Amino acid sequence: MKTSVLFSYLSTIILVGTSGSNAAALLPRSDADTIASFGRQGLCLSYFGAGPTDKELAPCKVWCPTQDPNSDPNAVGCKGPGIAQDQLDPSTVFKDDDGNAYTPGTCVCDLSAAGAFLDVVIQALSELDNVICAVVLSAIVTLIEEGLEFLPGGTAVKAAKKAVEGAKTFSENGLDAVSYFGSWIGTSCGISDFNFNLEDTFNSLKAQPDSVAVSKGCFKSSGVC
Repeated sequence: MKTSVLFSYLSTIILVGTSGSNAAALLPRSDADTIASFGRQGLCLSYFGAGPTDKELAPCKVWCPTQDPNSDPNAVGCKGPGIAQDQLDPSTVFKDDDGNAYTPGTCVCDLSAAGAFLDVVIQALSELDNVICAVVLSAIVTLIEEGLEFLPGGTAVKAAKKAVEGAKTFSENGLDAVSYFGSWIGTSCGISDFNFNLEDTFNSLKAQPDSVAVSKGCFKSSGVC
């Protein structure tokens, strides 16, 4: 996200007065205000972990048609900052009306093209087989919490290395945690419920040393990632 765009949003939530009751007036004051403001700037509500998809994408359904009148307003996505919440400036983290934490993300308008590119990356990584799927989640947790040496070996180590390879490949190609877990691990292994924070886990996986695994490379047609 461009700093100027984020600053534009942050400037809308500063105190509008410096004395009396006006000092407590904050803008925007509700999800509706946030969505309206974001919809004018190409921003979205990038939630940490699970969040309401309708709110997350609502600004993009307003923004994207203004960029391309022929685009499908429902074929939109939200790209987050790609780092864990505790690594962000706290002033860029907000809560919606239901108390869900989010930070401003960037609208992705051409989701059909993004989906085609995602397919290319997934094909390069290949689907996870049933043996790896049986242990991949426990292997990921053990790797992150304790280290590779604490895995029992064999399939568990292979699964952990494959998970790291995938995370680094997704990250290098500009793909996020939701795509990684939902479109690759989730689809390959038939998993729809993850009992950990997707963003934090994704960031921990891609931060593993190259001795564990490396990215499969850049798959963008330009050759630049």
